[in-house]
Formats: sequence, C-alpha cells, structure tokens
Amino acid sequence: MKNLTPMQAAYWTGRQANGFLGNVAAHLYVEFDCGKLDPHRLEKAVRKLYESHDMMRMRITPDGRQHIGKTEESLSFEIEDLTGLDAGVLDRHLADKRERWTCRTLDLAAGQTSAFGLSVLPGGACRLHVDTDMVAIDPPSFCLLMEDLARFYEDPRIGIEKGKSGYFDWLDRKNSDSDLARRHSEDKRWWQERLAGLPPAPNLPAAAISRPVRSGRLAAMLSPEERRSLTRTARGLRITPSALMLGLFTAVVGEATGDERFRLNVPMFWRAPFTAEVERLVGDFSNILILAADPSPGEPLGSLCKRLAEQMLDLLAHSSYPGVNVMRDLSRARRSLQTAPIVFTSGLDLPGRDLFSERVARVFGPMSWAVSQGPQVALDAQVAAMSGGILINWDIRYDALPETWINSAFDTYVALARKIAKDPAALEEPAFPREATAHAAGNASRHTEYMLRELLTRLVPAAGAHGPGEIRKLGLSDGDLTGFVAFLNRYIPGTNLTLEDIGPASTAASLASVIRVRSAGASEKVGLAYLKAIDARDRASLEAQPAE
Repeated sequence: MKNLTPMQAAYWTGRQANGFLGNVAAHLYVEFDCGKLDPHRLEKAVRKLYESHDMMRMRITPDGRQHIGKTEESLSFEIEDLTGLDAGVLDRHLADKRERWTCRTLDLAAGQTSAFGLSVLPGGACRLHVDTDMVAIDPPSFCLLMEDLARFYEDPRIGIEKGKSGYFDWLDRKNSDSDLARRHSEDKRWWQERLAGLPPAPNLPAAAISRPVRSGRLAAMLSPEERRSLTRTARGLRITPSALMLGLFTAVVGEATGDERFRLNVPMFWRAPFTAEVERLVGDFSNILILAADPSPGEPLGSLCKRLAEQMLDLLAHSSYPGVNVMRDLSRARRSLQTAPIVFTSGLDLPGRDLFSERVARVFGPMSWAVSQGPQVALDAQVAAMSGGILINWDIRYDALPETWINSAFDTYVALARKIAKDPAALEEPAFPREATAHAAGNASRHTEYMLRELLTRLVPAAGAHGPGEIRKLGLSDGDLTGFVAFLNRYIPGTNLTLEDIGPASTAASLASVIRVRSAGASEKVGLAYLKAIDARDRASLEAQPAE
C-alpha cells in the first residue's frame, strides 16, 4: 500500500466536502461519436487496458491509502442497445445519460477508477462513453489510455503490455530522492516568504442559492491558420503559445470581474524521470501552480503575456513544493478556507502532437463531448491542440456561476484570440480599458464586498477617501470588530464568522469571498438590500436639507 500524494489526497478529501462547489469528484468524462464498433471486441480491448495498467485497478482504503486490486473487481464496461428508439426518445435518453455521467462519482473504495460504456445507436453507429477519476488517471494518462484502447481494438492480436515499472515504483523513487527533498525544503521557504502577498481569489458573481450540481461546457475551435498565426506571434514575443493564451485569458478574467489582482490555478503534468518508460505510465502526476495575476488597466496585452510567462518560469522553478500545500499554508495563515476557483490548463506545448492521435480518431471517431469537474472549481478553462487547430473548452459549474455572465466571458475570450490571430498588432492595445473596472459584468455581483466597505467606512470615516485596506490596520477596537462580526452573522445566514476569520491580511474583498462561499451566495442579496437602503436613506437626508 502507498500513501496518497498531496494532490491525490486533495482530490480524495474534496469529493467528500459538502457545501458550495462541493459534492463532486475530480473526474474527466468524454464521449466519442463512432461509426460501427463490435461491442464484444471492444470489451476485450477494455479488459486488456485494465490488465496492462495497474492504476486502472487502484482502490483507496478507508484510512486513505492506495493499493492495486484485481481486474474483475475494477472493470466497468456496459453495452446499451438503443437501436429501437425513435429520434426524439433517443435524444432525450442520450442527454440524460450525458448528465448522469457528467456528474458521476466513481467508487474508489471499490476500485472503480474508470467506467466505459457503449451506446449502440440506430443505423449502426455507436457512441463511446469514458469516465476517469483524476485520483488515479490524470488528463495525459487519459490520452494514453485512449491510444492503447484504440490499438487493442484495432489489432486484437496485441497481448497485455506490462511495463518494467509501475506508478507505485515511480512514487517510491520520487519519495526517496534526496535532491527532490532538498528542493522541496528550499521551495517551501520561497513560498512562505510570498504567502502574505498572494492576491485573493477572483470575485466571481454568484448564481442562485442552493441549486443542485450542474456542470456543462462551452467550446470553440480555432482554425489551423489561426493556430499558426498565434504560434508565430508567441515566438515573436519569445514566449510559448500556452503563455500567450494564458495572458489573454487573464485579461478577460480581469475585465469580467473588475479585479486588478487575483489568483489563478494553473495545473502542470510534468513526469519527472524517476523510472524508465515514465511516459508510458498511467497515474496522477499533476501539480498546481498558484499564479498571482495583476492585469493592470492600460497595460498592453503583449506586455501582460510576457510578464505572466516570466512569472510562470519562476513558479516552475519552485514547483517542488506542491501547490496544494501552498493553498493549505495560505488557509492557515489567513484562518479561513482559501481557494483558487478558476483553473487554466494548456496542452498546446506538447511536442508535435494533438490531443488524440490519428489512430484514436480512426477507431473511435471525433470527440463530441468532454467535461471535467473538480471540488472548489467553478471554471476550468482549457486550450489544446486538435485537428491542426486549437480547441478552447471551458468546463463550468452552472450552479455556481450565472450563465449570461460566463457566456459573455467565453465569447470575449474566443473573440480576443481570433482578433490577435488576425492582427498581432492588437497586442499593443490595453489588456482591458481603465473604465472596465467600473462596468465589469462581475461587479453587479460584488454587493457583499461593497457592503463590507460601507460598514467599515462608517466605522472608520477616515478610510473613506481610498476605501478600507487591510481591516486589522484600520485601528478598530475589539468591541468594534465584535459588533461588525455580530452584524454580519445576524443578517447573513450560514456565515458563522469569528474574529479569527479576520486575519492580518484580510481585506473587504478577501472577507467577502469567505462570506459568499459560506452563505452559498446569500450575502449578495443581503448586500444589495443593504446598499439600496443606505442609498435611499442618504437621498432622503439630502433632500431634507434646505437649499442654499
């Protein structure tokens, strides 16, 4: 048995967390629209897949350790014959099935790290359903599995392929590496020195309260010519295409939320060569980098992209200390749960290949649906090379974000990428207009923050000129802070604030993020009502004054 890695442990505990942005497993669900497939031949190929890769049979014990089980206990493959359904019933059935698999939670305690399904459709076509849990199978491992499944199906004579070493061997080598242990300690100190300066999570608008989990995606394809143009533009800036797309994404998030400082979650999937044939291993090799984004109004887009690329190099150089640990340290330092609900993942810099090979496309057809979920993630934005172009895919928790807001942000991102592809000179334009902070779509849902600012300014009128900064530096007495906390707890259900929630670095914005999460968005309605009442009272007071 092996202990879970920090990332695996975060996935495992996160799937058991209730409340806002909880109640989901970290998993990837994909559909392929195939031509005619032989169900029994595919079943044999799936069985070979489970027998070839140990992590397909991984199970987690009640005390949170992982071990490899037996194929018969883990194998999950179902065939559903839908050939007798008429078009309307078929469409509804497939939509319901997509919804179920999208929000599925595989039973890791029973060794179920993946599930495969084949829907046999009228006319001889098929749809392949594949669901994998990221505790055992990270996204690059998913692509490896699809490649092997296509090979096993295409040539049934290929036998089971067991490597010389497995994922557990890789973990053993990693955990005993003295150089990695030294760098882990050095990088931990590096991060500790920077914790206080990390910005808050983005101020995201809240959707309706207490809605059931609903995930979906928005997708767009950039053409091969647009991809080539963006690649040339990135080279001209001496950055990678991934860094270019990250910079554009950061600008859009800044414009949509009105935030000039926020943090982003940027996953990396580098496989350190602790064992031979590491590129053939299936497992979780993921880490996250916590990027401090500050798209200042007026800064040219090109400058922002280059600056973020430099930051990413710095983060990569100090990635021996896991990003999950960074977020835990930040939560302890600020005495409240800290999250990074916006994720940006790029697969554009993979050496010379698209997301899936020609063989996968030939055997299983085009990928027609892909969505991922993860605890404490509201938006997972991805860019990947596909069919010569660039796939832009946003996985969204629609129960957490307003649909009109996220649709607007997505359209803005796609339009901006196409604009840069058509005219690279547009990188000289501001990342987002200075006036955008006053009109950002997200600002309509920052009532919690504005209510806190109003309350604090009334407690400390001298702070009104520039707005309250760090709350603990306003000079408030313990009695004032106690009354402030009591007021919020009285009028906002589920807040349960204590004085400890207001740490040394807490601001109105960071405290508002905590309150929004704990109240499942209820604080936005309370804030709006409070601000309207204050505005009406101030207007009445002004009108009652005699004219000069």
